[in-house]
Amino acid sequence: MLYTQGETTDLPGVLEDAAREVQPEQGAASFAEKVDMPTPEQSTDNPAPLLERGREVEAITRAVRSGTRGDGQMVLVEGPSGIGKSRLLAAAQAIGEDFGAEVLTTCGGELEQEFPLGLALRLLETRIARASQVELEAVFRGHAALVEPMLRRPLHETATALTDEFVLLHSLYWLIANLAEERPLVLIADDLQWGDELSLRFLLYLAQRLGDLPVIIVGAVRTGDPAAENELVARIALQASHTLQPAELSRDAVKELLHTLLPDADDNDALIDESWAATRGNPFLLRELATAMDSRSAVGAANPYGAVPDTAPESVTRSVMLRIARLGDDALALARAVAVLGTSTSLVTAAELSGLDFAAATVAAERLATAQIFAGAANLSFYHPMIRAAVYRKFPSNDRARCHLEAAKLLRAAEADMDGVAVHLMRGAPTDSEWARTALHSAAKSAARKGAPSAAAGYLRRALTMQHEDPRQHANLLIDLGIMEAAAGETNSLVHLESALELIDEPDEQARAMYALGQTLFRYGRPAEALTVFRKGADTFTHTDRDLALRFEAGYMASAAYLVDRPHEAHQRVSALATTFPAQSDRTSAERLLILHLAVFRAMSEPRSADHAELVLQALGDSVKLWRETSDGMTISHAILALTWCGRAHDAAEVADSVLTDARMRGDSLIFAEISLARSMAMYSLGRVSEAMVDAQAAIIGMKRGWNSTVPAPQGILAYCLIDRGELEQAAEVLHDAEAQLRSRETRTLNVWFYMARGRLRLLQSDFHGASDDFLRVGKLLENNRFHNPGYMLAPWRSLAGRALHAAGRTEAAIELIDRDIELARQFGLCSTLGSALRERALVASPNPEIALLEESVTVLESAESSPLELARTLIELGSAQRRIGKKVRSRETLREALDLAHRSGATAVERQAHQELLVSGARPRRQVIHGLNALTPSEQRIAALFADGLTTRSIAETLYLTMSTVEWHRRNIYRKLDIDSRDALRAALDSDGEHPTGTPA
Repeated sequence: MLYTQGETTDLPGVLEDAAREVQPEQGAASFAEKVDMPTPEQSTDNPAPLLERGREVEAITRAVRSGTRGDGQMVLVEGPSGIGKSRLLAAAQAIGEDFGAEVLTTCGGELEQEFPLGLALRLLETRIARASQVELEAVFRGHAALVEPMLRRPLHETATALTDEFVLLHSLYWLIANLAEERPLVLIADDLQWGDELSLRFLLYLAQRLGDLPVIIVGAVRTGDPAAENELVARIALQASHTLQPAELSRDAVKELLHTLLPDADDNDALIDESWAATRGNPFLLRELATAMDSRSAVGAANPYGAVPDTAPESVTRSVMLRIARLGDDALALARAVAVLGTSTSLVTAAELSGLDFAAATVAAERLATAQIFAGAANLSFYHPMIRAAVYRKFPSNDRARCHLEAAKLLRAAEADMDGVAVHLMRGAPTDSEWARTALHSAAKSAARKGAPSAAAGYLRRALTMQHEDPRQHANLLIDLGIMEAAAGETNSLVHLESALELIDEPDEQARAMYALGQTLFRYGRPAEALTVFRKGADTFTHTDRDLALRFEAGYMASAAYLVDRPHEAHQRVSALATTFPAQSDRTSAERLLILHLAVFRAMSEPRSADHAELVLQALGDSVKLWRETSDGMTISHAILALTWCGRAHDAAEVADSVLTDARMRGDSLIFAEISLARSMAMYSLGRVSEAMVDAQAAIIGMKRGWNSTVPAPQGILAYCLIDRGELEQAAEVLHDAEAQLRSRETRTLNVWFYMARGRLRLLQSDFHGASDDFLRVGKLLENNRFHNPGYMLAPWRSLAGRALHAAGRTEAAIELIDRDIELARQFGLCSTLGSALRERALVASPNPEIALLEESVTVLESAESSPLELARTLIELGSAQRRIGKKVRSRETLREALDLAHRSGATAVERQAHQELLVSGARPRRQVIHGLNALTPSEQRIAALFADGLTTRSIAETLYLTMSTVEWHRRNIYRKLDIDSRDALRAALDSDGEHPTGTPA
């Protein structure tokens, strides 16, 4: 077993004691009887009972019982070294097996914390290795398929490609879920404080989603170890349904344990008192104490039990080394080899590293097991981590480094994973061998695919310390190091790229380096650096590979869009390039990308939006095919946004849906976040507030996975939605969090989303001066980049600033701004923007709103491409104005239409406003809906649409990154609110309210 690094050699004692103290339900009562009890002939040492742990064993039994019934549980055992945590894990294994669960075990290793996902892979790989082909097909179905290469075969030796950490964790979660369908799982993880970061993130991810799985996690953490002062370990601890903290043994328990371990010692009260005082009831230290006294007895020492030796850690080290020395040189060599090799290793490998032949190693291993230095003589691991630490510390450092290097050679020769080889190279003696450099590079690629760029960068830095005869190999290391450093958020990636380019003569390698780094920098929110990389790439390949140069030009255009004073320059550049392109039907993918950027810049800056939208649609063609050919999510997302700015939100949503579906199938959640943001703006422009809100939340979730290219835009659009729903406190919280993420210097144009949302919130809070300041700041940022499109922010900043200025008493300035919006909206041909600007102009008329302008606004907003929400706002103002001049019947008709539109949009605050105006007009409108579609939250609306589209609970859970129980909980709420009991009834309910929202995931 991998976890046997503590007091686990006496499992029969554990079970015998547990059987005495616990009376579980049928199914658990007899678990002790199902383990063969050793006879004196079978065991050379007396079985030590598991004393004073009845409550802990009972808690584990309860957790396993609940977990096997589908109510997943997590048990965490905390305590100092030697307190008996591993003994409790051994009990958990036996209990799990008795309940019919499959038990998988793993253990953190002090030397293996830099091995990305090492702890998690050890948990799963043995189980996967013994699975039949039929089992494998079931286990790796669905999202779990993404981790199959990691567990079944070595990763291909291809260029470094960053895998999204979130997708990896989600896929591992579904692998566990698939395994648990066959029978319940008990996952045992010892020494979590030494787990690698990625494995701990996986355990946290799994622990947060245990509720609907027949899975029990039993973990142990050593308190007092600096490694335990870890945020991830702390967060895992918070997820535990049971936290066990076994106490030191009492004096009576010390007496019983000493009697078991030292049967020849007299019942000496002084010995018991001194032993208890020296060890404070720590079981491991008691065992070490007893071993020391037993050793003195074996060599005939006078009165061996008359004096209690010091049991402090240093003394334990001396005691351990003395015991090993007595076993001979072979035992010492083997112990050192196992200490270097790590958590658990084969006797064959340890023998080879120690320089012993197999027979001699076998004898040494048996001696070490008998002396309780090793936990067993087959798959070798130490009896306790403190023993391994003692052997490792007392191994001279120079010899230890040489031994690590030899371990790396052996593992490489045995075709072990390069990750394990690299762990030893990182600690081994310096070497310039080609195989070592190759192993570190391969391990870096593996770490990158696991979503651990920091670990990958560490391996690459070590490889770069070695001398390189081939400049190209050195350059490749520099390239991959630059990419990994960019992904990890480090700032010196460009330096390494520049160094690499000086060494590379091969164009393909140069292109790979620059393009991968540029995309990585862009995705992680560093467009200024990305622009530099793309610009260099375009210049480098202009005369040698035109299509490649154009690909870099596209990256340059995408990066320029977010930088102050760069968009106009980029626009001029792409306009000049486009004059050289062939007819539309003959254009390459790279040329189409450039045409898209040309359309995007025109959409933001030049009138005649309809022409720009047609140009976008022509260049996109089959958007998914173009996306697959180029993997250029930067350009595709900008194209979707451009369609929205041009008033073609239906087309924008259609493109976004197709790319999102493909991104989900690829497991690319960074592109998923990018496109979700674009889709959220299309949905908002269509007046579908609930869907826009869910998409914006998906983009914000993507920030946790590293995506940062357009922050704080998703927070801004989410605040828009919350404001329209009347959730002003929540909107304020979102903006408060976003304020800490505002951009500075070159990328400050992106802050317009924050200021627009805050301005809208301030308007509702009657902070008119603050609101006008925010809107005018937006205008300054946009005009500096020549972004004249009045619909760029989904709401015209000039008109909103005009409303704030009018309320503050500056009506003349307000009219000037609003009239400019009207003029621009007509030039650009934007119905929603024109309609909302006409409404604002009508409202600043004196002394009453100008009905003719409101009626014109209604006419404009009744266009198919206009926002129903903007139409609802105008109808409310028109209905109110009609009431004030005595046209009450007409007013009620107008307001009822506004109420219906607001209801369909999910804008509950606007709906409440219409409802209130109807009451004032003397009408008796329907009560605000507490059941029905309007009662569904945005998340419930999305899940309802997916159920209506025919997806299963499992498919929805995989699609939306939820647990199955969460989806089922939402389904029950949806059915209750809609008063239905079937999927057919759900479809009918959604269809009765018009076209139901698309099932595209967020």
